[in-house]
Amino acid sequence: MAKYKLPVNKQSVASELNVNLGPDTSARQNGSVGGSMVKKTFEYINGRI
Repeated sequence: MAKYKLPVNKQSVASELNVNLGPDTSARQNGSVGGSMVKKTFEYINGRI
């Protein structure tokens, strides 16, 4: 269970990157989703300040 609600959704980011999350996907592709989530989170935070 997540401790925090992020302003981005993992599935929506994955679909934007055309990545199907799961064990059959490479670590690089799965990692790109996480990296994009971090980037979008910081963009969201910086937009609120």
